[in-house]
Amino acid sequence: MADFNKVILLGNLTRDPELRSTNSGIPVCELGLAVNRRSNDPNREEVCFVDIVVWDKQATNCGRYLQKGASVLIEGRLQLDQWQDRETGQKRSRLRVVAERVQFLGGGRAGQGQNEGDDGAYQQYDNAPQRESYPTSPAPQRSQQPPPAPRQNYQAPPAQSAPPMPNDAFEVGGDEAEDDIPF
Repeated sequence: MADFNKVILLGNLTRDPELRSTNSGIPVCELGLAVNRRSNDPNREEVCFVDIVVWDKQATNCGRYLQKGASVLIEGRLQLDQWQDRETGQKRSRLRVVAERVQFLGGGRAGQGQNEGDDGAYQQYDNAPQRESYPTSPAPQRSQQPPPAPRQNYQAPPAQSAPPMPNDAFEVGGDEAEDDIPF
């Protein structure tokens, strides 16, 4: 039997991302994610807090553009970390998600980086690189002449009738003469 380890989470960041680098210079970013779940009781909501780790270029982007409260979609896998506590000597463990894909959905703190009339679906970040604007050429001028008339030399082939059906094509003998089709 094959194993399958895939996690998809949609939630809001509980803290600002923590961007660091390993000794070899690989960027790593740690995120805290809150995922809400509504129960049958409309006044009660369950919240699950999940630790996320992001690597490489995605880690750099998360550290640069995300902030506490931002909505993100995380696709990744579960990873169990185990270690021995240096102070107490006890075995410790934690389950976290290693993100393979992080999609920024916007949101975040109200009024920061959002355009007027924006419902938060797209977030404009202050540090985001601006796209270059390229000069556009003017729209081509259309001539005032009417389009040419369609060509008249095409003729459709003459319609042909289907060959006649033989008289016994639908005849069924014996007790099968009644229609057994249920409609």
